[in-house]
Amino acid sequence: MKLAIRICCWICLVVYVLILTKYLVLDRMHLMGYGYRSYNLLPFSSIKQYLYQKEHYNYHTWFMNLVGNFVMLMPLGLLLPLLHRYFRRTRNFIVFLIATNISIEVLQYYSGLGSADIDDVIMNSAGAIVVYLLVRILLKILNHGLNKENDES
Repeated sequence: MKLAIRICCWICLVVYVLILTKYLVLDRMHLMGYGYRSYNLLPFSSIKQYLYQKEHYNYHTWFMNLVGNFVMLMPLGLLLPLLHRYFRRTRNFIVFLIATNISIEVLQYYSGLGSADIDDVIMNSAGAIVVYLLVRILLKILNHGLNKENDES
């Protein structure tokens, strides 16, 4: 059973990475070569702008920059701790998550496929950490229940 779950998680991770690549790279290839590069290193400035000046943005832009960024890396919060014990340590997961986020932002900036925004890192990380913490709680509950059943046997 555990092997089947791990295989399913690996398949989900591969599919997720392919979808992420399509969204972050392939769908934006038309932007490459235009030399437009922007960045924001001021935490929460873009988030505040989207929240307080919502009327200046169309719904799709607003939604993708707030909700889309929040959910974008959520699958990592679910899959990584299930795939490998290393990621069950919060510090290891967060270091990997931040490194992944920064890599995406640097790639977007240097390739011209998007802007580099610290608020994207914040929103992406927040969503993944919420799911990660829920998975950790669920794993503790399941392990506690299994240990209790074994004690009663």
